[in-house]
Amino acid sequence: MAASRTVTMASHDSLFKEFYGSNKETTLVNKKTPLASILMKNKKADWVGDSFVQPVRFGSAVGLGYRSSGQNLPAPVASPRGKAVFPAKSVYATVEYERQAIVASRNSKGAFAKVTVDEVEATIEGFNLHMLERALFSDGSGKLGEVASVTGSGTAAAPWVIVGTTTGTNAPKYKKKYFPIGAKLDLYTLGGVYQMTVQVVSAGPTAITAVTLVVGNSVTPVAGDILYWEGNKDQEILGLKSFAPDAAGVLYGIDQTANPNFIGSQTIIAGALGYDDINSLISEMEEDIGSPNLAVGSSRGLAMLKNQAEDQKRYDVATVKSSDATIGFKGLQIMSDDGPFAMISSQMCPDDEIWLLNTNYLQLVCREDLGWFDDDGTILLRDPNKDVYSARYGGYLELFCSKPNSVGLIKGFTL
Repeated sequence: MAASRTVTMASHDSLFKEFYGSNKETTLVNKKTPLASILMKNKKADWVGDSFVQPVRFGSAVGLGYRSSGQNLPAPVASPRGKAVFPAKSVYATVEYERQAIVASRNSKGAFAKVTVDEVEATIEGFNLHMLERALFSDGSGKLGEVASVTGSGTAAAPWVIVGTTTGTNAPKYKKKYFPIGAKLDLYTLGGVYQMTVQVVSAGPTAITAVTLVVGNSVTPVAGDILYWEGNKDQEILGLKSFAPDAAGVLYGIDQTANPNFIGSQTIIAGALGYDDINSLISEMEEDIGSPNLAVGSSRGLAMLKNQAEDQKRYDVATVKSSDATIGFKGLQIMSDDGPFAMISSQMCPDDEIWLLNTNYLQLVCREDLGWFDDDGTILLRDPNKDVYSARYGGYLELFCSKPNSVGLIKGFTL
């Protein structure tokens, strides 16, 4: 008689927790999400309550002065201070599996891993790329791009061809990396009126093709509409553009006009990028708050500087059996008063931007570590209306910068 096989209904969830449990730190792919990987090391995961409150200092104390013998000492005048206040932003990713596949593999670790791992990796990769890395270069509004022109009708036979602007100032310049195939996008007017939701079919160097999913107030996208990831409008974490905006505003409830040390620097370049532009901004930042310790640009921006800096390149040399030498470019170093620091590239950084940062003042503040949600003791949840299981990944967080004047931006240069 064949041995009986006992199937435990919770075994699939136990295996999922073992492989991908929320208490296990998810490894970010440094090459794909370098800035998020660096800032994740500075994360603080002990946030409680609805809002995070952090005291900040805007300048030095000014109870100072020379005195001759017998004169009263200077009256103490404390340094100007304020309170940064902000709520958590909620960010999610979802993954779905056919019930038959989960049930068939739940008593075998190898089979379960084979069924689940690819979709888990793809989900977390997309989360890290689009909800973290890309958002870190934004202003919290969630804008992906601005429509320059549109053709088509939004059907499968004649999808929209949406050309992104490369000259507008209402949203980032078009970059195909922001529009992965299958992404659902909301279109709003510049004034913030919802128009429709579309799904990306393909993305090219200057345009995306998309089909209509939901029609709102308009049956045709028009030039000037703004593209957002579905549901993200005004709900993303604050990005670097919040700290070095085009114009002073309010950050964490603090007026940047009244507190000019609470805003970063911008340098706008109309022509080609040069090392003098970077050195000038470094000097400005050093005079204001101190040296940056990281520069971030796109691969195109980094390539432009590589071509100008033959004497500043670093090389890796590996000798192989044929005695030939394999020469590989390793990276650029930029000099500051505190010594050299690295310049890295991120595929999510706008092509015409280079950021100079002091990461000591940047921190991802989380209510808890990012991970798979298991608040009710279960990660894999059965959908009552479909024969599938689903899992939710994400967290509640915000990006905090205690000294926004430690952020500098060079933008607008020609490519």
